[in-house]
Amino acid sequence: MINVFDQRGRTLFETLLVLVLVSILMYTFIERYTSSIRTIKENALILELSNLRTAINMYATINGRLPSSLKDLVAEEIVVTKQDLKGEEFKIVFRGRYVEAMTVDEEGYPVDAFGNRFFYDPETGSVHSTTEGYERW
Repeated sequence: MINVFDQRGRTLFETLLVLVLVSILMYTFIERYTSSIRTIKENALILELSNLRTAINMYATINGRLPSSLKDLVAEEIVVTKQDLKGEEFKIVFRGRYVEAMTVDEEGYPVDAFGNRFFYDPETGSVHSTTEGYERW
């Protein structure tokens, strides 16, 4: 007859088996977690690049020139100058900036989801990530 309440300890084999199973489960969990975080950051990067490119186009349309840096998009308010029926100029100031909700570094430049600054060429208006592997986005 088998005694279910046997007081003997676990064998070394049982302990190693449990450790191996727990290790496999932890590895699977960590792998899924890190891949989902990377996917979330990639999607955020796509949205941030789209928003920056739209803001650069809006800045150029309103001001007649490209911004000198991405910091301009974060710092400057949107101001539109128009003429009334008499030909007198007036300004419309929007309460907001070209880029509103974006993470910036200590100098005020926008950073991507991976924490790196964006590269901006003020001659062409092109912007892309400086994060390794995402430079062509």
